[in-house]
Amino acid sequence: MPYSQPADNSSDDRRFAIRINVQIHADLITARNSDVPVMMTNLSVSGCRFETDRILRIPSTVAVHIDGIEPIPGTAIWQRGPEVGCQFDDPIQVGLCNRIIRKIRASSTLPHR
Repeated sequence: MPYSQPADNSSDDRRFAIRINVQIHADLITARNSDVPVMMTNLSVSGCRFETDRILRIPSTVAVHIDGIEPIPGTAIWQRGPEVGCQFDDPIQVGLCNRIIRKIRASSTLPHR
């Protein structure tokens, strides 16, 4: 189905948010309250992409939980093989996005035991 602009131009199209490539271990909390381990591969204020070996029901209500960060509610809106696209219910604050990125950078500079 070809993409078409909504008739109401006042609605924001969050699809065009800047995406940052990341490698973050996270958990996906599903509607059944099960934790599914995932690897987040990109992040924007409006959503993320992650990889999992689980097949999800699409669309599916989820929350993305990164250690030390409050779970971010959203919807898994597509899945292609192991890749899943998630749109957050509400855009996250830029400060939270930066906090997640700082957390990644800090953990990657720590010596591994």
